[in-house]
Order: sequence, then C-alpha cells, then structure tokens
Amino acid sequence: MGEFLHQLDRALYAALPGALVSLLILLTLAPIRLPDVMSAAPLLPLMAVYHFCLFRADALPAWLLFVLGMLFDLLQGGPGAPVGISALQFLLVRQVILGNQKYLVSVSFTFIWLGYAILSAAAVTLSWWVAALLTWRWIDPQPAFFQYIVSLFLYPIFGWVLGRGRNRDPLNAPGSRS
Repeated sequence: MGEFLHQLDRALYAALPGALVSLLILLTLAPIRLPDVMSAAPLLPLMAVYHFCLFRADALPAWLLFVLGMLFDLLQGGPGAPVGISALQFLLVRQVILGNQKYLVSVSFTFIWLGYAILSAAAVTLSWWVAALLTWRWIDPQPAFFQYIVSLFLYPIFGWVLGRGRNRDPLNAPGSRS
C-alpha cells in the first residue's frame, strides 16, 4: 500500500503544473462583473508557465503548452484575441527559459523576478502588436500596460506560493530518484 501511495504522489506531483495552468486559465476567464478589472486582469497562466518552465520544464512539454494556449485563446474569443497568440507566448517563454535555465535557477529571486518582468513585457507587447496588425487599426495599449503592471506586482506573491511547493517536492527527497 505504501508503494502505491508513493507512486500516486509522484503521478499527482507530475501532473500539477499542467493542471494548475489549466485552472488558472479558467480562473482568468471567469466572468467578473467589473469592466475595468477585466482589462487589467493579471497574466496568471503566464506566471505559472514562467515559474514551472524555470523549475520543472519537463512537467510542461511544448505540446501541452501549445494545447493549453490554443484552448485559452478559443475560450477567450472575441475581437482582439487572435487564436494562437497565447500558445505562441507560452512556447516562446518556455524556449527562452530553457536556453537560459542554468543561469536563472541559481540566482536570487530578484533576478528571477527581473526575468519575469522582461519576458512578460515581451509577451504582452507581442500580443498587443499581433492584435493591432490583424485588425489593421490602432489599439489602445493602456489596458495591456495595466495588465502587465498588475502581473508584475503579483508575481512575487505567486512565485512565493509556488516556491513553497518546491520545498515539498517528493522527487527531491533523498533516495527517491531511481
């Protein structure tokens, strides 16, 4: 029975990043009756993608990020939400992190936060730019900017909460790796 529970624990831990990104996508899409709040909704799925790609990239393979990004865009719908942009954001964040992971993992949280600030700024700018190009009109960048600022200031809390989970990583326990 103990071995079964250990295997179940490992399986659930392996599924956590994908499940959490999915949950945050649904939370982001939850209808909030305050119109000004929706325009500055934090980039919760992007925060999770950044964090998990940094510390557990194997748990979020590229195909899963593509599927989750496409699902996010399809559920979001509406004008100004090009299908595929979230998938592109997720995959670009993953690729940049994988290319620089050995430098980012061993630095202080301040530099991890700086990395998030740079990558999320690029992701928000890319999304705004693609939406403007696809509609062939000027789109006010103020909502995207507020969304970026809100996300930037929420990331330390979010990163701390997710970092607490790393301390309980059953795969980091001595003798647990086969």
